[in-house]
Amino acid sequence: MEKFSFVQITDHHLLESEEQLRHGFSTGYALRMVMRHIGEHFVDKIDFIISTGDLVDPCSEATYQNAVNLLGVNSSTALPGPQRINIEGLQDFSMYLLPGNHDDREMFTRYFFPDSRPVNLYNFAFIHKGVQFVFMDWGAESKAHLFPETHGFLANALQADLPSVIVCHQHVKQIGSRWMDEFLADNLDEFWEVVTNPSTKEKVLGILCGHTHMTYEEEYKGIPILGLRSTAFPFARTDEPLMLLAPPHYRVVHIQDGVLTSRIFEVPI
Repeated sequence: MEKFSFVQITDHHLLESEEQLRHGFSTGYALRMVMRHIGEHFVDKIDFIISTGDLVDPCSEATYQNAVNLLGVNSSTALPGPQRINIEGLQDFSMYLLPGNHDDREMFTRYFFPDSRPVNLYNFAFIHKGVQFVFMDWGAESKAHLFPETHGFLANALQADLPSVIVCHQHVKQIGSRWMDEFLADNLDEFWEVVTNPSTKEKVLGILCGHTHMTYEEEYKGIPILGLRSTAFPFARTDEPLMLLAPPHYRVVHIQDGVLTSRIFEVPI
């Protein structure tokens, strides 16, 4: 297995223009500054970027067009990508995009993957340098649900004789925030039954999540679970919703010798 690195970003909540504000905050400007920081420090050190969902909010033709323009997407590709972006020193750079609960799957596909037919659930896998990346979709609602289609896809993907990284939008374990943990899937145990099965558990290097707008590192039965602060407005780990005035994060993930490690970078804006 050849060692490599990539970056995770998440929950951008882009609006109809870069100048438009949400809660007095420019989500477009913040994402641009994150991409600039990645471009300045890691453009030659990483193989790709993964965005783990909630690209826009609300989902509309205008917000998706703004996302395309901001990221500098000017080529077509088929699902699951990567798409090629051109922004802040990242020229023709590989980026994988997953939808979140705020994304409309039809519009998301039409704007970023016009060569593909829209799908109800973004369940895809690809292999990079001997590691399988499993993109799984918990659905288009804030509250996650493990659909039979996703359950079957995940079980089948993890039968491959490859080390695997599971990538999704919604979180997969309680993080100690009452209002946020209410969004966990009621049938979450079915997910963990697949992932911790003796025939698959040792293959799972880690799980990357978005949704919570919080950075954390947890584990379940020895499997690392990595959450990440939004490039837009972060939330505090409190029982009721509380936004923080705090800079965005991105995560640089390294895979070497079958081990996943990572480091968080904070971007001053």
